[in-house]
Amino acid sequence: MKSRKQGTGKTVKTIISLFVTFILFISLTASITADPYGDKIKSGDILCFGNPDDKSGFDGRWIVLDADSTNTGDDGMFLLSLSLIGSGKGDVLLYRDIGDVSVSFSDRGEEYAASHPGVLEYQGSDIQKWCQDFFNNSFTEAEKSAFMPTYKSDDAIVIKGFGIPLPGAAAGTVDFSPAENALCGDLVFIPSVEEVTSDKYGFTNNRSRVALFNGAEGGYWLRSPHIPTFPLDVGFVFSFGAVMDYPVNAKSMFDMKTYARPACNIEPEKITGLTKLSETDGRTVWKVSFEGEENGREYSTVLPVIGEVIDLNRTVGIIFWGSIVLLLLIIALVVFLIVRAVRKKKKKKTAENK
Repeated sequence: MKSRKQGTGKTVKTIISLFVTFILFISLTASITADPYGDKIKSGDILCFGNPDDKSGFDGRWIVLDADSTNTGDDGMFLLSLSLIGSGKGDVLLYRDIGDVSVSFSDRGEEYAASHPGVLEYQGSDIQKWCQDFFNNSFTEAEKSAFMPTYKSDDAIVIKGFGIPLPGAAAGTVDFSPAENALCGDLVFIPSVEEVTSDKYGFTNNRSRVALFNGAEGGYWLRSPHIPTFPLDVGFVFSFGAVMDYPVNAKSMFDMKTYARPACNIEPEKITGLTKLSETDGRTVWKVSFEGEENGREYSTVLPVIGEVIDLNRTVGIIFWGSIVLLLLIIALVVFLIVRAVRKKKKKKTAENK
């Protein structure tokens, strides 16, 4: 009986030993196969990959907006181009080319929008097609394998505008409609209003949104459609960082350069090499290799310096209320002059009667 108990005890110990060994083996395997580079990269760092092109403005540098999650909350990294990018010839880009239709406060393009439903949709737009071409032409096959298809619908969002009543924005806000299936497996895409106004991605003020095209500040498109009060407008980041809306064909009373600032999600597990190029103020610039391919291209380590930018809300507010005060002063002056003239007339009439 005793030997049977001893045998049972040995069997239990053997099973436990095998189980512990199995757990250790799994843990060791996981540690070996885990991403050896992802832990080195942090939000705010710059990743360098892709084929730089001076004409288009693409410098191959990407800001890590989120080192742990994609813009849909899945495992991965969410990146945004550091710089603005234009056409292959260095020209501006349109969200959608609809000809010479112009938008103003008096004519917002309602007639054109009514006869062209879907004009604000990101899918099928010129800028979305540009993103596809950009992906096809700007990366090696190894780099392309790291891009993650992204599926996302965007919620409606209301942001603070100029802070004063304007035609179509009586509450002083800028309102954007929801966009169902805005991204449908896109590998490269332009960001949304929600993404470029999110504190978690580092966009805390206008200055944080300013980007350069070949060294000069420019504006860039967002994929968020404006509510029907301006039926031809989508989200747009002005050259000084303010987020507003702008006509899809850039035909407006405000003339500005319009570019793309593409975003993407990548799989950090596909990274097989990291080279530190520089480190400034806690931000590291990395050259990245994917899938065993050596990245031998050269990238600039000089980060853009953004000068003083316009605080548009404050400036417009000062102009608006200053205009109100000036108008009141003019009215008061006119009333004063009228009263004075009436009194002089009365005095003159009284003197004549005497």
